[in-house]
Amino acid sequence: MQERRGQMVEELRKEERARDLLREIERRLRGGDRPDLEEHLTQLDRLAESWPEWHMPRLLIESAVGAARTRDASRSGSDVSRSRSVMEGRISTLRGSLSRLDWGR
Repeated sequence: MQERRGQMVEELRKEERARDLLREIERRLRGGDRPDLEEHLTQLDRLAESWPEWHMPRLLIESAVGAARTRDASRSGSDVSRSRSVMEGRISTLRGSLSRLDWGR
């Protein structure tokens, strides 16, 4: 059970990092602050590669990054926002699962 908990904690950390990057990209798109946008998108791409191709966080990230690179700021901002929102839901679920594991000790 300790190994499973460790895996969940690692997953939580990665998803929190992805959420933070998505939040920053969303802010930059909303503010029209595009100069450092590619740097954040590249960081998010690298993080996405740490998940298997079929894993939901990777799919969310790839969708958001693709939109940010190819669409106008308002449309891509909406796509990034949706991906961030789903990621936040996943984070909440993971935290709840970890809490139940800790409670059961």
